[in-house]
Amino acid sequence: MSDRNTRKESNLHGEQEVSERQHPYKTYLFFSLIGSSVLFLSLVFMYVIWFNHNNGSIKFVMPKPFIVSTIIMLISSYSLTHSLKAFKDDQPKIFLLSLSTTLLLGISFAILQVYGWIQLYDSGNFIDGNIGCAFIFVITGLHFLHVVVGLFFLFYLSLKAFDNWNDPIKSLVFFSNKYEFVRIDLFNSYWHFIDAMWIVLFFTFLFTL
Repeated sequence: MSDRNTRKESNLHGEQEVSERQHPYKTYLFFSLIGSSVLFLSLVFMYVIWFNHNNGSIKFVMPKPFIVSTIIMLISSYSLTHSLKAFKDDQPKIFLLSLSTTLLLGISFAILQVYGWIQLYDSGNFIDGNIGCAFIFVITGLHFLHVVVGLFFLFYLSLKAFDNWNDPIKSLVFFSNKYEFVRIDLFNSYWHFIDAMWIVLFFTFLFTL
């Protein structure tokens, strides 16, 4: 028990040390997300301006897959929050469950996005037929790329978690590694960002059409 407490104290000190040593990485992510936010919000702003000047020129009904995918995205963001606590508390099973659940939900979100595009296309909304449609496809497509990038990294984290959860020695090394905590912390920030951005996009389309 004393060894466990000692290691937990070491982890806490390690996290504080990492917050200083890894500050450039967090800064890089911060400015990357700022850049993505500016890009998304600029496109949304241009879309809203176009819509206000061309009200009624686009026949758009919110695809049901977009509605379901919004709920799934919120659940995935919630499930991912357990990964940080599980890592801090040295709970490999919960950690793996959190990552794998988020991965499955993220994949489901991506699949539903594709189905949403298909419904838009089938209803006569083509990317080359109307500027408003082009905005919708481009903005949601850009968000989709952010999700795919996140899914690749989440798959990598899930593989590492699976490799360590049933091996006591590997698990000890993994959960004592302060750099792993930083990776998970940064990914949490990234995933919550794309979650929040999708909510903004969803309600923008919902209330302007």
